[in-house]
Amino acid sequence: MGARRAGAFTLVEMVIVIAIVAILAAIAVPRFIDIRSQAHVAARDSIVGSVRAGILTVAAKNQVAGCAGTFPPNLEEDWNEACNLINDNGTQPATFPKACSADPCFEFVIPGGVRETTWSQSAALAYTWDNPTNGAGTDSTCTYSTGNGTLICI
Repeated sequence: MGARRAGAFTLVEMVIVIAIVAILAAIAVPRFIDIRSQAHVAARDSIVGSVRAGILTVAAKNQVAGCAGTFPPNLEEDWNEACNLINDNGTQPATFPKACSADPCFEFVIPGGVRETTWSQSAALAYTWDNPTNGAGTDSTCTYSTGNGTLICI
C-alpha cells in the first residue's frame, strides 16, 4: 500500500465542507434580503418623520407670526403661498407624478428637500414611495392634510 500524503483533503471532506457552506448560504441569503427591505422601509420612515417635524416647525413659525392659517398649505417651497416670508412666486407642477429625483420633494418643510428615486409627488398633496426591494414593506402613499397638518402614509 502506498503512503498517504499528509496535509491534503479527501474528496469526501471537500464535499462535506461544500454542503455545509451551501446550507449556511441558503439560510443567510433570505435574511440578508429581508434586512435590505427593512433598511429601505426605515429610510422611508425617517423621511416621513422629518416631514412631520418640518410641518410642525412651519406651523409654530406661522403661529408666532400671527398668520391666519397655521399649517402650511402644501409641502413644496417652489409653489407655496404661506402667510409668512416664504417664496410665493412659484407655480404648482403642471403634471403629476413629479419625480423627486429630478426636482426635490418636501422642500418647504425639509431644507434642501428630498431628492430620491423612490419618492414622487403623485398629486398636489400626495406623495408615493416605491419600495425598491418590493420585499417585506410595500409601496406607500402619503397624503398631507392642510386642516390638521398630518401626513398619513398607507
